[in-house]
Amino acid sequence: MDYEYAIVKVEEGIGTLLCNRCGIVIAQGIKHEDREHYCTMCMSGNCKAKFKKDK
Repeated sequence: MDYEYAIVKVEEGIGTLLCNRCGIVIAQGIKHEDREHYCTMCMSGNCKAKFKKDK
């Protein structure tokens, strides 16, 4: 499944939905709405985490 906006990382058959801003785990599974997802801390503007891209 390809996503344009949602960040879903799949490792060992387990999908994980990540926050588009900081990269923290929001939910597990691979069926998520293809939109940007943000954790509650990012939504409140109080998140201090930085997004880490794995390449």
